[in-house]
Amino acid sequence: MEAKTLEKFGLTEGEARVYFSLMKLGKSTIGNIIKEGRVSNSKVYDILDRLNKKGLVGVVVENNRKSFEAKSPEILKDSILEQEKEVENKKKELNNILPSLKGIFESHEVKQEAEILRGVKGIKSFDERILANRSKGEMIYILGSSKQVAEMLDAYHLDWQKRRIKKGIKLRILYNSDAREFAKTREKLSLTEVKFLPNNIISPVTIDISGNEVGTIVSGENPFCFSIKNSEVANNYRNYFGLLWKISRKS
Repeated sequence: MEAKTLEKFGLTEGEARVYFSLMKLGKSTIGNIIKEGRVSNSKVYDILDRLNKKGLVGVVVENNRKSFEAKSPEILKDSILEQEKEVENKKKELNNILPSLKGIFESHEVKQEAEILRGVKGIKSFDERILANRSKGEMIYILGSSKQVAEMLDAYHLDWQKRRIKKGIKLRILYNSDAREFAKTREKLSLTEVKFLPNNIISPVTIDISGNEVGTIVSGENPFCFSIKNSEVANNYRNYFGLLWKISRKS
């Protein structure tokens, strides 16, 4: 085992080297610690003082000569337990002040009208946002879901669908005709309605409509989502979706 291993348990690089050296040396003087631990004379006293405060190093004075010795490594376990307790306390404290912090944040939040979310991660972040902003009984509309987009996000979307259904959010999807195999899976889900666009209508992009937000998803080598927050635009897209829904078929 190397001294570096001890850095995982809350020790700095220097502390780990000095403590590890003292465990091997036993009771030792400064000179031997510097040599074995490969630390400078200017830093060794500060390191030993910190280790002493952590309970990992003891100081022995004999005949006016000071030496140092390592204490049981079991103390590292106590240190971790203390850190865990501190983290739990911080979590509780954060949960207590979080409502106030969110209130301050939301009161000054700039309502973004448009943004571009790049890559698959960006598209997923958009999907997470529209799911978080919808409540039980509301509807999300997806227009022009294609085979390429379905393949790109298939595993993620299956999980997203489960969470959507659990929240009681409805979904209507208009698929391009090339995505029938994915549609078969989706149409079996609860709170879900699926139709296919007529063969002579192929949407080049996937459009998600949710609340006052519209996301246009473009697939390919560099996929991205162009998001617009505007109630009028969203309502117009919903009306357009409604017209296409009427002329589309379930199979």
